[in-house]
Amino acid sequence: MPIPDTHVWRFHRSGGFDQVRIDCGEDLRQLSELDPKLWATLSCPTRGLCFDAITLAYLDSDHDGRIRVPEVLAAASFVVQALRDPDLLFNTDQLPLSALNSDHPTGARLLESAEKLRHMLGLADEVNLRLEHTLDRARLFPPDHANGDGIVPVNMVNDAELEQLIRLMMALQGQVEDRSGEPGIQAEILQVFFDRVRDTSAWWTTKPLHEGVDMDLAWSIFDRVRDKVDDYFARCRLAAFDTRAAVLLNSQEASFTHLATETLSVDVTEAADLPLAHVHAKSELSLDQGLNPAWQQAMYDLEQQVLLPLLGSRRQVNFSDWIYVRNIMQRHADWLSQKPQLFLDLPKEQLDGWLQSGAESRLQELLAADLAVQAAADAIMEVDKLLHYQRYLVSFLYNFVSLRDFYGRRDLAVFQAGRLYLDSRSCDLCVEVQNLAQHANLAGLSHTYLIYCQISRAGETDKTIVAAVTAGDAGDIMVGRHAIFYDRQGRDWDAKVIRLIENPISVREAFWTPYRRLGRMFSDQIQKIARAREQSVEQSATKSLENATKSLPTTAAAPAAAFDVGRFAGIFAAIGLALGAIGTALASVLTGFLALHIWQMPMAFFGVLALISGPSMIMAWFKLHSRNLGPILEGNGWAINTRARINIAFGTSLTQLAQLPPGAERSLIDPYAEKRQPWIIYAGVVLLIVLVLIGWYVHKSG
Repeated sequence: MPIPDTHVWRFHRSGGFDQVRIDCGEDLRQLSELDPKLWATLSCPTRGLCFDAITLAYLDSDHDGRIRVPEVLAAASFVVQALRDPDLLFNTDQLPLSALNSDHPTGARLLESAEKLRHMLGLADEVNLRLEHTLDRARLFPPDHANGDGIVPVNMVNDAELEQLIRLMMALQGQVEDRSGEPGIQAEILQVFFDRVRDTSAWWTTKPLHEGVDMDLAWSIFDRVRDKVDDYFARCRLAAFDTRAAVLLNSQEASFTHLATETLSVDVTEAADLPLAHVHAKSELSLDQGLNPAWQQAMYDLEQQVLLPLLGSRRQVNFSDWIYVRNIMQRHADWLSQKPQLFLDLPKEQLDGWLQSGAESRLQELLAADLAVQAAADAIMEVDKLLHYQRYLVSFLYNFVSLRDFYGRRDLAVFQAGRLYLDSRSCDLCVEVQNLAQHANLAGLSHTYLIYCQISRAGETDKTIVAAVTAGDAGDIMVGRHAIFYDRQGRDWDAKVIRLIENPISVREAFWTPYRRLGRMFSDQIQKIARAREQSVEQSATKSLENATKSLPTTAAAPAAAFDVGRFAGIFAAIGLALGAIGTALASVLTGFLALHIWQMPMAFFGVLALISGPSMIMAWFKLHSRNLGPILEGNGWAINTRARINIAFGTSLTQLAQLPPGAERSLIDPYAEKRQPWIIYAGVVLLIVLVLIGWYVHKSG
């Protein structure tokens, strides 16, 4: 007898484990009392599920991409507190305002918000709310009004400067989606952007200036020739140290010899690697005479934009002058190296204008005004959450607390992505795969025959699915085959097999597997012997032909290739040898079989069958009875809390084989069928008689 005042849970056996039934509001009310060890699932990802995305977002309260038991309990508690009778979730998709529990703070808050929502949407005459009333978020929260989410979209701004600023922030810093569905900015984006504005403006104020010099232009010209001028003065100083070095430091004759053989351009860019000017001990650089033609234009720019403003008019520059210019340019280089990491590539005047106009504070005021209505807006969102839970929560529980949808076969489970058609069959257990390598490592433990497919469709991102083959046999399934996949919306995708995890599909297939292997082995051996014999004959014939060709006159025409009887005779002999070996082996077996008493022969026959097919069938039986849904889902990040079996009967319902419709007419006349060859039957009968006679003779002789 159950303990009084204790909720009586009901369970049903499916998939090899006890699954709780959630059929009424009282089950929801008592869900927190159900031992988590009895739940089918402890957590699941929000990605890769065929389920309402908004409901999943509400369930994932901590926004970590996973839904866990406490979050499911919180959703059930919210519904129970909001409604007078939670049975409403099981029998209607409408929310009468009278159903809200005004005696509970949660229900009272929702009732007040629902009344406001009715008037806001122009539904004053409606006594019921439906999910369709809140699906249009732009209608719930117009983008030009505050909605409490701390996001300011462009439509909310009535100032051209701020509108331009928000668009720039979204382009540079990224954007977030407002409750209305429009893009906008939030406090973090605003803070980072104006920190960049301040850092960049402060950096500009430290820029070193020199009267009469455009330092940015001067630096770009100086940086282009700096190394070449440094090289020139270094060579001159070495020449001053030892005059013998001057000859070596100037261009070698070989360099000009090489240039003399080339077609030179007007500015002689081919000479760019030669010294800037003739090296001598005076350490002076003439600006108008004896310059390397490849550097004349660059030196002219240096003279006009750098040397003339800094040194005044002069025709020569000595080493001391160059050091003075380098020091000035180095200060500019040091300033460039201090450029902020998050540099804002905008004019300083524009940056200072934003700082002085108070644009940041005005945007902060808009954010504050939006957050001021957060409570009222959140209350409306709570009504939307309740409407989503009313429509979808029970369905989610049927896929989380239990696996009712999967084993009930009336509705597809949330993890079933669609249906795959391949090799005259359809597979219903198809799951979208996020990481193929990670999934395959776990899914192999399911002891299920799995097909991984890459699916593609015009205008859609390619995906990977895995399909379980749970009935029939492997047939012609192989990597590279093409198939068709239909998703939950009925859209067709091109599919290509990219990987297989092979496991037994049926006991019947396991029975024939050893014989197929033996057949392939005999066929391979015969082909191997014939191929070896053919190669031997070809090599011998080739060698003979080469010897014969050498003995012929060189002007003689090559004889036409004749039919090589020896070659084909050798091949046929090899095949005959192989068949003879097989026949001898069969004769030995038959001899032993005929030596048995009549009553022993059936036992021996079935014993041989058991010996050959038995191990394969036993192994297949164990694997088929240990097929498990868990590893297939856990490869995608699910935490399955039980051994969800896929037995033979249930597996047959997940994979349908091609069958003719009931009442279909079928003609067995095939105009292209291969004609029967009675001589094959006659030859087989003769061969059987010969083997029997050989066996009888051997037995009598023994």
